Amino acid sequence: MGNETLHAYFATSGENEWMMIELCRFTPHKKDVDLEVLLESLSRYYCGSNAIYVEGIHFQVINDASLKVKPEVYENPEGVQGVLKSNSDPVQQLSVSYDEITQKEDGGKLFSPSKASEKKCHMLPAKMVLYESSRVKCFNWKSHADQSRFLEVAELNSHQVFRIKCKFEFEKLSPDTDYACYLIFKLSQKCHGLWCPVKVRDVRLRRNKESKFLYFRSPSVVNLHTIERVPRHREDGSMEVVVWEFNSGNEKTDDHIRMSLKLRCYEGTMSGLFVYGIEFRPL
Repeated sequence: MGNETLHAYFATSGENEWMMIELCRFTPHKKDVDLEVLLESLSRYYCGSNAIYVEGIHFQVINDASLKVKPEVYENPEGVQGVLKSNSDPVQQLSVSYDEITQKEDGGKLFSPSKASEKKCHMLPAKMVLYESSRVKCFNWKSHADQSRFLEVAELNSHQVFRIKCKFEFEKLSPDTDYACYLIFKLSQKCHGLWCPVKVRDVRLRRNKESKFLYFRSPSVVNLHTIERVPRHREDGSMEVVVWEFNSGNEKTDDHIRMSLKLRCYEGTMSGLFVYGIEFRPL
């Protein structure tokens, strides 16, 4: 496979407490297969300082169609990099079109009815959803006059974690409806990181340790952990990725819906990430 570098983050449990992690995918075209893999940069943060024992390698048949997925890179005229998906992957083919969106008098909240499903959609700008403590400055705020829906966008500093925290009126969404919350973002051309998965945890569920994972760049099939939470290209030139899924009826509290999420990247920092806001759309 030449000098291609792949990143593997997720291992699965096997028999007798042995773990298995995917190294590469290929289609054998010859009688003999010459496999040479160099393993390096094992993370001490996740692996610890103890020894890692290797039992062997295992070749497993997979779906042939998944071998053809190749992420592509898109650069818009403004020089901000986004990620397009493979033409062979229907899950990653979503383009988001907007119905008529009206500006509210409060200056921040935007509302859009979905004509296709006749369910309500709701959008909030970054200024209303990003949480920043008084001790740590996580964002640099920049004006964005060329896109009226988002007057200010947040550029993340060199931090590994950031928070999304907000509440809004229950009437903004359709009752008893399954929703997905999308983070709307772009990556700077100077951003060289964020190839790794990002862990998303619902802070309100303190006893529930289960976390979700997302990507800000389309991963290779080796890295892919959950196909639903990869970035998708929007018609307005930005990107989006699912950060939260919920039922509007289950989340209602005092006529409001509250969300509080913590996002942490596996490696490096989130420098170069520009957050525009979030959007709630029916699943």
